[in-house]
Formats: sequence, structure tokens, C-alpha cells
Amino acid sequence: MGARAWLCLFGGCLGACLLAAFLVLLPYSFWWLHACGDAAVERAVATQAQGRFALFGSGLSQDFIEYKLRLYEAVRPQVIAIGSSRVMQFRGAWFSRPFVNMGGVAGNLGELELTLRGILKAGRPQAIILGVDFWWFLPQWQENPEEPVRHVSGTYNYALNSLKKPWQWLFDGKISAGEFLAPFTGIFGRGFAADRFGIMAQQTSNGFGPDGSWYYTAEVTGQKPSPDYQFRDTLTQVTRGIKAFYHARSGQSGPAMEHLDVFADICCRLKSRGIRLFVFIPPLAQKVYEAIKSREEAYPHLFKLRHALQARGIDTMDFSNPGSLGSNDCEFVDGFHGGEVTYARILRQMAEHWPALLPYVNMEKIDAVIRDWSGHAMTPDERLTFAPETDFMNAGCRKRSPRQ
Repeated sequence: MGARAWLCLFGGCLGACLLAAFLVLLPYSFWWLHACGDAAVERAVATQAQGRFALFGSGLSQDFIEYKLRLYEAVRPQVIAIGSSRVMQFRGAWFSRPFVNMGGVAGNLGELELTLRGILKAGRPQAIILGVDFWWFLPQWQENPEEPVRHVSGTYNYALNSLKKPWQWLFDGKISAGEFLAPFTGIFGRGFAADRFGIMAQQTSNGFGPDGSWYYTAEVTGQKPSPDYQFRDTLTQVTRGIKAFYHARSGQSGPAMEHLDVFADICCRLKSRGIRLFVFIPPLAQKVYEAIKSREEAYPHLFKLRHALQARGIDTMDFSNPGSLGSNDCEFVDGFHGGEVTYARILRQMAEHWPALLPYVNMEKIDAVIRDWSGHAMTPDERLTFAPETDFMNAGCRKRSPRQ
């Protein structure tokens, strides 16, 4: 067979493979993603807004802004919590008014402003609980806080890049052969859970609940190893001054003035709309806080943040030291994400400090969480799992079974 014939044969085989990909592989990916719920943000929100317990934890996109704005529009809450992932542990059950947790939408001041514009366009809430991260006020984190941030919607989709994901996850070992074939097994009564949307929620019961709060089910039950085991990763960031724990630049004596001005302007505009605003600085794990405290000169943007905000007329509660809450490392998921009980403590102290917050919260339920589950990162919920919380950090924490 000549060279030309070989090239024709090769071209024919390649064309057949590409045709097979389009006729078989990609349609199966579409079916798989639809059955798993990874791109089903609209279905997930519709289910959650009906008051049914369902989790949304997609592997396709970490664009929480799109999901949270859809949830906000569907629920139209009277009170919200907003900030980075460090506010995602406020639970709807602790509120006496309709509530949505908008945490995870503000990695910096630009994203905060972008999301708030989307919220106000959909409808004005009566009250906002706003968690402030100290790294927002560093030029290294966001050089120009006034620069507009654009949001690209539609990231939960069935585009070609998304359709490649199931096959990629299979080859990378992120999903098993059984999970890959789940749409087939679903025909016979098994397959993906109907109240789980997205492969993360399907695999681990990690994801956003109907109130928009996040569940760390896999980590706290020991199903999945902690990426910050014994806070080692966070402590390394503190030591090296990297990521969210950048050290202040030489000559910086506090939070950057330009960033403070932008944040003060955001707060002023919210208050001018008649919104009750409650601002707080979220806590760090005790070991992490102590490591930062020992390098206090490198973190003036944390230790002088509350004073700087107060000087601009923004009443702020500083919970960066978990000891001020009566919390400890056993109640933390990682070095800078407190668990559910820690955030119940935060909400309680905020309600005591600001009487205007009292009409929105259920103090009886908050007190029950603190009383019954002190030392835990998450309260038991059989809708998530029957597995008990473990000492997942191997920190000598005493955990108990829900039935004890």
C-alpha cells in the first residue's frame, strides 16, 4: 500500500473517530451532566426555593455568584449574609425571617460591589450581615479596588469544555466507573440521588443547601482528608506571607486608604437605601491567629482594621480571635473557615451587640446549637449523612455521636 493510500486510511480512521465522538461520546456526556445535575443550576434553585432540602455542589464551575443571585431572586429574602467563603456557615434555621446565605461571592471589594448590584437589582433586603476579610485591604490582593469587575454568566453549561469533563474525570480517577455509568444504572432504580445536584454533592454530600449555606460533610465525617490537615497549609501561608496571608508592604501601617474608602462608600450606599447593615471580621483558627499575632508587624491590615472602619463610621465587630467567642480549633474546618457552631456564636454576639438584629434571629435555636454541639464543626443532619463527626484534624477533639 502506498503512502497516499496510508494517509487516506489514516484520515478515514481519524474522521470516523471524530464522528463517533460527536455521535456517541458527547451526547453521553450531555446525558451524564444532566442526570448528575452539574449544569442544572436552574433545576437546583427551583427545587431549593420550593423549601425542599437539596444540595448543589457542581464540579463544572466555582462561579458562586451566578448560583447565589439565582437563589436570591427565587427566595427574595429579608435578610442575607454576604462575603467570601468565610460567611458560608450561617444557617437559615437560625433566622426568624426569610434568609439566604450569599457567602462565597466576594473574593475582593470589586466582587462584593458587583454582587451587591445584582442583589439590589433583584430586590432590596431589609438587613445585611457583611463579613469583611482583612486581605481585601491589601494592594497585593487587589491593586485597584475601584476597577470594575465583570461577571461572565452561564458557566454552568453544556459547552464543549463542559462535555469533556465526565471523560476527563473518569481518566483522572475523580469519578469511578460506576459513577460514570450512573445514568444507565438509574434506569434500573439506582444511579444519582434526586436531591443532589452536581458531582460534588452526589459523591460527598458537600454543597450548598436551600438557604445557600455550605456543608463540609465529607471533611468533618472523615470521608475526605482535610486539605489543611492540622492547619499546616494555612500556617505555611502565614509564615511565607503568601495567598490571603500576604504580609503588608514596607511602610504600610494599616489597611490601604484607597481600599477603606471604597468599602466605606459601599456601606454608605447600602445604608442610604434603608438597609440595616451589620459588619464583622470573621475568625481564624486559634493556632493561625496566634501565628499571625506573633508577626503582628506584618499584619497591620488585620490588627488595625476595626479601628480604621470605626473611624469611617462603620460599627464593626472583630472576631478574628476565636477566643473572644468561646470557640476553639475543634470548631474549625480549616485554618480560616470556622464551622457551624462558631458561626452560631458569632450571630449570638452580634444580636446582643446590635438590638436591631434581634427581630431577624431565632435565639432559642442558636442557643441550642451552642449548648448541644460545642466543640463540633457541624451539627448532625440526617438529610446529609448518618455518619458522625470525627476528629478530622487529629487535634485531640472529643466528638460525639448524634445519638449520644
